[in-house]
Amino acid sequence: MPQAGREFARVIGSLPNSLSTLALVLAGALGVGVGVLLGRLGRSKLVSGLQLLESDVARLENQSRDQSRQVAKLRNEQRALSSFTRLLPSLARDLNRSDLDERQIPRLVFTLVDSIFEPEQKLLYLVQPGVGHGERGQILHLVDRSGAADIPPSAAKIAIGDGKIGWVASAKVEMLAEDWLNMTRTEGRAIEDNHPSLRLDLIGPLVHHDDGKDRLIGVLCIGNPLSRPRDEKAMLQMVTNLASIAYTNSRSMRQLRDLANHDGLTGLLNKRYFMSQRLGLLINAVEREAGAMSIFIFDIDYFKKYNDTNGHLAGDEILKTVSQVLRENLRPGDVACRYGGEEFIVAMPGARGLEGFAAAERIRAAIESTKFPHCESQPDGRITISGGVSQFPVDGTIGNDLILHADQALYQAKAAGRNRTVQFRGVEIGSGGGDETAWLPHADSLGER
Repeated sequence: MPQAGREFARVIGSLPNSLSTLALVLAGALGVGVGVLLGRLGRSKLVSGLQLLESDVARLENQSRDQSRQVAKLRNEQRALSSFTRLLPSLARDLNRSDLDERQIPRLVFTLVDSIFEPEQKLLYLVQPGVGHGERGQILHLVDRSGAADIPPSAAKIAIGDGKIGWVASAKVEMLAEDWLNMTRTEGRAIEDNHPSLRLDLIGPLVHHDDGKDRLIGVLCIGNPLSRPRDEKAMLQMVTNLASIAYTNSRSMRQLRDLANHDGLTGLLNKRYFMSQRLGLLINAVEREAGAMSIFIFDIDYFKKYNDTNGHLAGDEILKTVSQVLRENLRPGDVACRYGGEEFIVAMPGARGLEGFAAAERIRAAIESTKFPHCESQPDGRITISGGVSQFPVDGTIGNDLILHADQALYQAKAAGRNRTVQFRGVEIGSGGGDETAWLPHADSLGER
């Protein structure tokens, strides 16, 4: 027995019986109180421990949910990146094709956007080339969209500087939805949405960098993206840069083709392109529709005399003015070509019977009535033309035949006194055979055309 216990028993034993009994009762009560106190202290510690454990479990559950969300986000990013990686080589090739039609670019750009962001809405605006004076006078035109059913007129054409889309066009910087909350980005201005129907989570400008200048091409808008890459602004910039390159290349190639296919002096189609491609396409289209087409070939009367008298520079001005008058008097769908020297050809799809002849006469009369410089030096005191008209399919079903017969009618007009139009007439049933133009003299016997 411990020393304290033995001492307590000795003291109790030395007491009278009544006191001894009382001491035992007090000792028991004290023991019970101490036990209860110790029990309460233990329960409090147990409850506190349980609370701490529950807090740790809740914290671990939150961490687990956060980690699950992060894992899901990483998986989505990995899936989007994998899709983008597979798609990028073929898209980059398509966007860089020399024969890329500008109308195909929005579809290719939207495919790239889908592979990265998986958005609900996509909008592509372009600045119409040559429209407006300076950027502030230009208008952004909605050229393609996806996920936006009804676009009001106010959102289909947006002035540069107007709303968030116009602001991005003017500032030429990418903006995310949260960037608009930082008014230091917008120089302290609160920028309004262009329209409630437009989702503008990501907006990026299409810019072409040329000789130190940034030329705006358009604006790309992305709404409600399902995937948000960590470097989403850089990804957006990559998409808009690829789109800018595609538009720049497509327009540059079109300009080169135009230069190659058009006459440098008059701006009309040149002979090579007209004969090798355009005329054949026109004939095929008319043939498929079982239609008609007239060919009008003409040249300027006494053009050599005008050149000899007034000089070749003055002659060039005559060619340019005649070409301008010709363009102003073409019917919709007509195609004009400078065939060579002072000779021109007009193809008139759909012109039946005398319709082609009437159109040719209108062109001849318009040139005759135009006041040209130094026209008093010409034999008739004015600039005139002579021409011949042939018709598909009665005068030929291939380009060479149609031009040959129109040219024969042209020589007939020259022989008849110039400043006139002649309709080609071939062999007719009951005419006794022969070609009515077969008698026409050779060019050398006509003298100057």
